[in-house]
Amino acid sequence: MLTDPYVEIRGGGYYLAGTRISLDSIAYALRRGETVEEILADFPVLESREMLEGAIAFIQAHPREVDAYLEEHDKRWEEASKLNPPDFVERARKYRKERDPKSA
Repeated sequence: MLTDPYVEIRGGGYYLAGTRISLDSIAYALRRGETVEEILADFPVLESREMLEGAIAFIQAHPREVDAYLEEHDKRWEEASKLNPPDFVERARKYRKERDPKSA
């Protein structure tokens, strides 16, 4: 998939240019039927309506590529979840918290 002024590739993922907001987040919000105003409210760090509208235009211009990207992302998430079951992750967090000298 290509990039444009509103979307960039970093670390194997797609993001709104210059932000930590994933393209996934915007694509899923659109699939849920959220409006531009609702998405802007969900991401207060995104101060540019133009940036969001540009990302939305990118998503709409590349539907097959975005769908394939989201499917691949979902597969990787599933695989990672299997490797790190929620109970294991919670136990690890609790252990780290107990071992952290700052929390004493």
